[in-house]
Amino acid sequence: MGKERKVILSGNRPTGRLHIGHLFGVLGNWAQLQSEYDTYFEVADWHALTTRYQDTASMKKDIEDMVIDWLSAGISPEKSVIFVQSHIKEHAELHILFSMLVSLSRLLRNPTLKEYVAEKQTLKLKTEKKTLNKIAENITQKVFSEGEKREEVLKGKIKEHVLSELQGIFSQDTEIPYGEIVNYGFLGYPVLQAADILIYRAHVVPIGKDQLPHLELTREIARRFNFLYGEVFPIPEPVLNEFAKVPGTDGRKMSKSYNNTILIGEDTKDLKKKIMSAYTDPKKIKKNDPGHPDTCPIFHYHMIFNKENSDMIKEECIKGIRGCVQCKKEVFEKIDAFMEPYREKRYELEEKRELIWDIIKEGDKKAREKTKETMELVREKMKIDY
Repeated sequence: MGKERKVILSGNRPTGRLHIGHLFGVLGNWAQLQSEYDTYFEVADWHALTTRYQDTASMKKDIEDMVIDWLSAGISPEKSVIFVQSHIKEHAELHILFSMLVSLSRLLRNPTLKEYVAEKQTLKLKTEKKTLNKIAENITQKVFSEGEKREEVLKGKIKEHVLSELQGIFSQDTEIPYGEIVNYGFLGYPVLQAADILIYRAHVVPIGKDQLPHLELTREIARRFNFLYGEVFPIPEPVLNEFAKVPGTDGRKMSKSYNNTILIGEDTKDLKKKIMSAYTDPKKIKKNDPGHPDTCPIFHYHMIFNKENSDMIKEECIKGIRGCVQCKKEVFEKIDAFMEPYREKRYELEEKRELIWDIIKEGDKKAREKTKETMELVREKMKIDY
């Protein structure tokens, strides 16, 4: 009898089409893991709602596009379970039960929450400052009619005093310093994430180093549940992934929010436009100027897609023998050739979008079998199976 395989749970929030940063990172890793583990890949649509609850019209298409990219990248429905989070209601039940085991102060220590709040607070303060300045200006204008001559210094002091008073009024009622910024769903999403992982009794979770604090809460919840009620959940271990860093076309991190991505299976025409207009070396103005390839995204693409020639390209660039246009043309041809099989697979699947939902339906069925089994154990151990 063969050794029972360990379980892995991973997933993505559905944001539409994925880019080559995903391909050389998480998707390439998933494709390898599905041959070694029982793999469950979650379309985390509930998690997506924590920040886009007001923008749900494109969710269905975003799910389709993301799953198409998963399949194009080698994720196999025969080897893995592909399911939609919101289709498996047991996730929500376990989330509610787990929420009783976690304190508010523990959730407030979540690093992702702190980063989100810092970003939102900065934006909020900028908006408030503009509003308050406008109010103060209007009040000051009423004190000094247009025909009345007064010292600008006095006018400025009155405005400063009014602004100070307004800020005092606006900053009074805060139960939590940023309670009005964060919705309940965002605060509790790490508990839902714990439910996502533990309901499949996953042994392993593939993550980057920045996600370790999230997994630690999952491990804490598993240990606390097992201590209070009896053993149900394995304590999931992280598999740390050092993903290849793929810069965006502007040299920054590749991200949709920066509009600097190269999509998986990018259309040839769009790909050429993106590559030929990409950021290069601002110090290399003329072809014969010495270049600085280490800071140039085009050279990074050569290192990924044209590795056999990258040393020669680097040397020519530094010596000023090679121009940026030549470099772009060559790497475009390499990327375009690399993309062709992904492009063909995407075209094929885009014409059969109903097939995506057939795959999801089958994955939902398999996921539900596992989660129902887990919830029966949970209710029995908690003595709430009445």
